[in-house]
Amino acid sequence: MKLENKKEKELKQKTKKQSFKKSINEKQKGITLIALVITIIVLLILAGVSIATLTGDNGILTKAQTAKNETEKASEEEQIQLAAMNAAMNTKKYDYEVEDGTVPIPAGFAPTQIEGQNSIKDGLVITDSKGNEFVWVRVPKTKDVYKITDLNVTNFTDEIYENIKTDLKNYTLDYVLDGENYSDEWQGNYCGIPSATEYKKIYNNMLKGIYNNEGFWIGRYEVGYEENDIRDYEDVEAEHPINQIPVIKADTYPYNRLRAYQAQQLSSSFINDNEYRSSLMFEIQWDLTCKFIERDGGLSKENINHDSSSWGNYRTATFDIVRGSYSTDNGKTFSKVDGIHKKPLYDTGYGELLTTGANKRNSVLNIYDLAGNLWEYTLESVKTREAVGMRGGCYSQAGNRWTVDIRNDCGYTLSYDYVGFRVVLIEK
Repeated sequence: MKLENKKEKELKQKTKKQSFKKSINEKQKGITLIALVITIIVLLILAGVSIATLTGDNGILTKAQTAKNETEKASEEEQIQLAAMNAAMNTKKYDYEVEDGTVPIPAGFAPTQIEGQNSIKDGLVITDSKGNEFVWVRVPKTKDVYKITDLNVTNFTDEIYENIKTDLKNYTLDYVLDGENYSDEWQGNYCGIPSATEYKKIYNNMLKGIYNNEGFWIGRYEVGYEENDIRDYEDVEAEHPINQIPVIKADTYPYNRLRAYQAQQLSSSFINDNEYRSSLMFEIQWDLTCKFIERDGGLSKENINHDSSSWGNYRTATFDIVRGSYSTDNGKTFSKVDGIHKKPLYDTGYGELLTTGANKRNSVLNIYDLAGNLWEYTLESVKTREAVGMRGGCYSQAGNRWTVDIRNDCGYTLSYDYVGFRVVLIEK
């Protein structure tokens, strides 16, 4: 009996110890789980703080990118200033040799010689003494281009000019099919050229220059102006003042709200000497630029004539703007980019008008905003009515409809916020 009581007592003590030990283990497990949860919460808070510190408008990464952009911008501006000084000392036209060809440098201009801007295949850039920049558009003198015209022409007749024109039109056929009802013919002085005779003279000089030099100079940026004067004109048929000095530089306000003949008037102010004149673009020069960026810039035809959203400023495109300013009210006012401005996608309505050179995404071969931002006047008119041509689409349209090669027209008495212009240099 005593033995049984002793065993019961030992069994109770053992059960009690096991129960106590189990209780301790459960408490320890509870404490461990609580500690783990607290640790995870602390880590999440720290991660959130770290992410907030790294990203966002005032984050480390954003500030580092901003600093990098500002440094690159300052360095490039310094090199452009040095090139502008060389341009001021250049008193005559000369041939400039680079690794992939030779190009004519007009008097008053000089190569920037900046890395990525000093070869034809990258987009050769020159500047004048005021910092206005142009890019060389290559048009090879080969049988691939000139199927009718002999490659050794020295005597230029009306027949030769017509052959060159035909060859260049066939060479750029992918970018003229949508504009079959448009003509490269003078239809009136709406574009700023006073007569058909003067138009033909300038046109033939343009053809001859392209043939002899295997290319031509195009403005690197849409024409802009440097002082914001709030160009808010409600009457599109009003005679708008053109009192701003036109420039072809980065970070300037796009020169809009003017008529085509006013654009030609401003275009002619960049150079007019014994060898070169500056002018609005001819339609064929726009097509040749499309072909240049296809062949040398690596863009597919579809990026040019089917959907240009991937590299143009259209309302249906979204991308980071890293410099300059942007406008959400059709160019009436501009907000300066502080760090990085993320341009949203606009399903409907207007998009955002940008100052020139806002993002390298919107350039090919150093030519900026050929796609979108502003429609750009050309020198040709539409046959069917009194109007002037314009190309490229604009910031308020869809990039899969209003592509780079698209042709459109604008009444010669009208001037809009979404229409501007680009300049080319033409040999006399």
